Amino acid sequence: MNTKTLIRNIENLSATLDQKQLTAFLDIMDAVAAMANEAQELSKQDQSTRASRLSQVAGGLH
Repeated sequence: MNTKTLIRNIENLSATLDQKQLTAFLDIMDAVAAMANEAQELSKQDQSTRASRLSQVAGGLH
């Protein structure tokens, strides 16, 4: 699903929710966004760690 379709689906869904449901839905969306950002950061750290380990191994092969 592309981004525009996802946004349209979220807008359509949010139009059917009452205030309490909408608040809960937006809280969930915020939590998912935070987890996605955290996963990206962990992935970057993991890539840095792997690159560092490869450098150490390559340095020891001279």
